[in-house]
Amino acid sequence: MEEKNTYIVYLRVIATIFVVLIHASTGFLYRIDTQAFDWKYANWINAATRCSVPIFVIISGALLIPKEESTWTFYKKRIPKLLYPFIFWTIIYLIYYFYKFTKFELLSAEKIWSISQDKILHGANAHLWYLYMIIGLYLALPFLRKILIQSSRGEIEIFLALWLLSMFFMSKPLYAVTPKFDLTFFSGYIGYLVLGYYLSNYDFKFKNKKLIYPLIYILMVVIAAIGTQMLNTDVKKLNTFFYNYVFATTAIAAGALFVWIREISKQNKAPEWVLLIDKYSFGIYLAHIIPLNFLHPLISTFVGTAWVIPLATISTIIISILITFILRKLPFGKYVSG
Repeated sequence: MEEKNTYIVYLRVIATIFVVLIHASTGFLYRIDTQAFDWKYANWINAATRCSVPIFVIISGALLIPKEESTWTFYKKRIPKLLYPFIFWTIIYLIYYFYKFTKFELLSAEKIWSISQDKILHGANAHLWYLYMIIGLYLALPFLRKILIQSSRGEIEIFLALWLLSMFFMSKPLYAVTPKFDLTFFSGYIGYLVLGYYLSNYDFKFKNKKLIYPLIYILMVVIAAIGTQMLNTDVKKLNTFFYNYVFATTAIAAGALFVWIREISKQNKAPEWVLLIDKYSFGIYLAHIIPLNFLHPLISTFVGTAWVIPLATISTIIISILITFILRKLPFGKYVSG
């Protein structure tokens, strides 16, 4: 159990840092100049970190699917842990949106309600889409468990193969060149739950794992980075085809990183700073946009892009930990902070 916890801790921390890196770098991509240093730098960072959310879902599959719980017990224990932060942070980001991006005092009641309704339905901030997605996955997870525990390794591998195939058939940019087979059952983020269960329960028998796994991850990063640069040469709107969280390169990168970290952290004890980020990882995810939006432009007035992204990422994580820590000290704060 200790071994499993250690690599899960590392993976959760990596995914958390990757999420903040994405948001600290993506802004440079929208000023499309594929020959500029800023754009290339941000592109490689995004290519390397887009497996962040998939890793979170893989971890959920690895930890939750093996648990023997009734459907109702699972819902009672875990849905509130998502629902309360969802409600709280939706309110916080609604307030933040009105404060930062509108002249609230000039808005009519009808306009305020219209904006609020749209934000509640589709996400008060862009990164909150994750809560909508993960709540849906958690609702499906008890039923998915019943399928997987009755399935052989070979049957799970067939599911994962069809899931990878669905990433091409269900990808809108590829509609013109792929048959219209309906692979909806195999598509989407649910495959990451299955992948997490599979990777945590089965091993691969070959040599040089500690070399091959990182090479696979690096290869997927290279494909995503070069592919994105090629797709965005001489275009006016950013093409994020290779950044898709549910695309083959991202999925393979996430899987390779998962098993690589598992291999290299077997005998390692996580240092205190890693355990700290792990403890507050969900809170960091939820809170980080607000401090990042303040710190990023502030830091950019003193240093260039090469330093802005890492410094903004580090400082944002620290402030987000502090925010989460304070929230958890308030009455009922532990239920909503994340």
